[in-house]
Amino acid sequence: MTPATLRELIDRYYQSSARDLHGLDLQGIDLASVHLANADLRRTNLTKANLHQADLTHIDGYQITLARTDLRGASLAHATLREADLRRANCHRATLVNADLRDSCLERTDLSHANLEGANLTQADLTHANLYWANLRYTNLTGAKLTKAQLTGAKFCQTIMPDGSMRDSECIFV
Repeated sequence: MTPATLRELIDRYYQSSARDLHGLDLQGIDLASVHLANADLRRTNLTKANLHQADLTHIDGYQITLARTDLRGASLAHATLREADLRRANCHRATLVNADLRDSCLERTDLSHANLEGANLTQADLTHANLYWANLRYTNLTGAKLTKAQLTGAKFCQTIMPDGSMRDSECIFV
């Protein structure tokens, strides 16, 4: 099946209101700018897929594989991404507001300029992650691994740090 045919099939499947794509192997597929809001993507393999500027808001991505995926500018707001594999994903300028990333692997993931406000990263592995200028306001990092993570310019306000302490360095209280 050609990539164009596969994308057409996915678009039709999604538009039929089924929105159930869980467990599919979609490695390397080009889904740039696709609208998959509210889709069931549990255990779906999207390794090396192109999801540049995709709308993935409110998806159920429990145990989804997004390793080495292009998620630049994508919206994953309110997404459930528990136990997800996002190793080496490019999430530059992605929106992950209120996303559930508990127990996920974000090793060497580019989250530069990403909006993670209110995200739950409890027990997530962010080893060597690039969080340069990321918005981490109201984020829960309890138990997260931040070994060698790039945090230059990251914004913290009522952020729960890995040790359970609160960091408020970027709060503006009126």
